[in-house]
Amino acid sequence: MTLFRLKLICWLSLLLIPLCISFSKDKRLSEYGYSDDKNGVLSLLGLLNKKHDTKLLAKYLSDLDSNDFSKRERATLNLSRLPVIDRVFLNDAMKGSSPEVSFRIRSILKQNNKERFDGMIRALSYEIIRGKHEGLLSDLFSSVEGREQYSMGGMWRSFSEASSVTANEKDVELLKRKLVSDNDMIRYSSVKTLLSLLGERSLPFIEMNLKDKNPHIKWECANALMKFQKKECLIPLSELLMCDEDFGLRWRSLEALRKITGQEFGYYAAGNAEERSVPATKWTDWLEANADSAKLNFGVLDNDQAVALFNGKNFEEWEFRNLGGRPGVIFGRKGQVPDEDTWDIENQNLIAKKGFRSEIITKQSFLNYEFSFEYKLLEGTSDSGVGIFAGDADEGYLEIQLYNQTSGDLYKIGAAQIVTDDGNPLAFRSTKFKASNEVKDEWNKMVIRVSDGQSEIKVNGEVQNRALSKEAKPSKIVLRNEGTGKVEFRNLLLKKL
Repeated sequence: MTLFRLKLICWLSLLLIPLCISFSKDKRLSEYGYSDDKNGVLSLLGLLNKKHDTKLLAKYLSDLDSNDFSKRERATLNLSRLPVIDRVFLNDAMKGSSPEVSFRIRSILKQNNKERFDGMIRALSYEIIRGKHEGLLSDLFSSVEGREQYSMGGMWRSFSEASSVTANEKDVELLKRKLVSDNDMIRYSSVKTLLSLLGERSLPFIEMNLKDKNPHIKWECANALMKFQKKECLIPLSELLMCDEDFGLRWRSLEALRKITGQEFGYYAAGNAEERSVPATKWTDWLEANADSAKLNFGVLDNDQAVALFNGKNFEEWEFRNLGGRPGVIFGRKGQVPDEDTWDIENQNLIAKKGFRSEIITKQSFLNYEFSFEYKLLEGTSDSGVGIFAGDADEGYLEIQLYNQTSGDLYKIGAAQIVTDDGNPLAFRSTKFKASNEVKDEWNKMVIRVSDGQSEIKVNGEVQNRALSKEAKPSKIVLRNEGTGKVEFRNLLLKKL
């Protein structure tokens, strides 16, 4: 991002302030009326687990259908003000009700929407993680059990991490029971938490969920067995080849099967169900006939977890292209395709050279990974960025800014479909969560974690942004050279998840 572009954006932002107040990223409990500490956690958990006053709710619902307009208004207001609303109860009450009551209930549900509850649970989870508050697993699980189901996403991940943080050995029996919970998110968190507590000793318990109806839970169980080199993971992996709802699960399952067995059956993960059916059946048939006798190579999985994206010698892991992937003239190299002249290697470190605008993009694609690197801005005008979710030039990507005091800001490049942490589409720019924590003229470290399209960006150990790609598929990583000042990179390491 050039300095001129940044100044232009800042000027436009001032004009737009009345129209778009700052996004609600990285929400804390205080935004929902609770303190940002263990007391706030306990207060919210107490409220979430408190039984509703059924008589009072029944009265409110009755008043919604009153002949007295003021009563209908008061009942609507009272229901809307409930800090934690029972959406399942209200949805059931709406069935068979009058048109006006249905309208009022829909407006209440809209105000107390699923996104608000999602944000509240995520804020609760983040506080448990930040404070390392132990001993709250039972209350945490109870707070969401019996409520509306949520599909796999950021709420699942934060809830699962919080479960692992707050759990201890005393919770093992509870976790075993919750492996058969009706709530998908609780089953998922139980699998992950048992694995974190017991390691290989958890396998006999989570193995039952290899047949789980939710493919994400099935994958976690198969993945756990795969890490401990148990062949029982193979058939579930072949079954996930026909998972229709998530391309990422199909792709990961295929990669694992290929590496472990060394077999190929012409399976194409991006194909439709009909195209996938025959090769997926071949995989299952081969495994049923050969899994017990074939030589299986689980070791290759361990050897393939870490990737050095830059070897300190050459650019063999990268390709050169114009900034943003766009065709046409680039500054300093009119009419030419960017090459090594736009970047340099000094003391085994990678240098974005001043005076040349270009970018390099990895030859490999990655799905779930943690990418860490160190960078130093060598001049006051030094400007760079890291692109994730990148593909072909016309697809665009998400840029993570590397610039003095704004590292961690996000930019939409091209046609990329990105959603910010507050659930809104990224139109162009999204600022980072907190005050800048870069060290000027020194090495800074950025860690980018990507899981099923969900990204989290840390600068010097502090979470500064999150965003979601609408297409969770294998993608490439970009390093940008804005041409305004030298930027140095070192220790570019990628760990597959």
